[in-house]
Amino acid sequence: MTKTKSIKKKIREIATKENAKTAIEKANSVSEYLLDNKSLLIVLGGGIIGYLVYRRIQKSADAVADIFKSDDPDHIIPDISINDSKVTITKEQAKLLAKSLLDAFNHETFFGTRATDEEKVKGVFDKLKTGDDFRLVYTAFGRRKRFAGGTPTHWLDKKISDDYDLIYWLKEEISEMWDSDLYHQVKARIESAGMLF
Repeated sequence: MTKTKSIKKKIREIATKENAKTAIEKANSVSEYLLDNKSLLIVLGGGIIGYLVYRRIQKSADAVADIFKSDDPDHIIPDISINDSKVTITKEQAKLLAKSLLDAFNHETFFGTRATDEEKVKGVFDKLKTGDDFRLVYTAFGRRKRFAGGTPTHWLDKKISDDYDLIYWLKEEISEMWDSDLYHQVKARIESAGMLF
């Protein structure tokens, strides 16, 4: 064997011994770290497993809720055209008025139950001077989920409730018997928009 080959062989042996020694040292340091931090690793592993279980339960609950969800209501989405020359409010004001109506429908009484804030509804309708104003607010309100007289707040209620337009909400919230003046004011403004109440 030549001297060069012999030197290369010894270098490989040394390199292999050094690699093995380094690998053993690294394995020892990793095992020491694992032993020193086993409680942290157990908590971390438990957290990961807990998260995976939570995600699985959530997917199962969504599947169950979909079974109980009522069929989508049959509705026709109206094509609402607004004559800008007959509008006395801006689109931003219409959004604020639509939000005020939703807040009025979800008004909580002293006892924690929901009841319509008729004064707030009247305040909104006092600002609607034309039928096109109502059309603008109607469009801004869109369709909102309704459950037990108001906006659903719990997860299951949101899953099983249907969505309705502003006219439906107004019919359900304003009573002709108890709020006759407001009822007729609302009806007149909606009919001035060419819509039925």
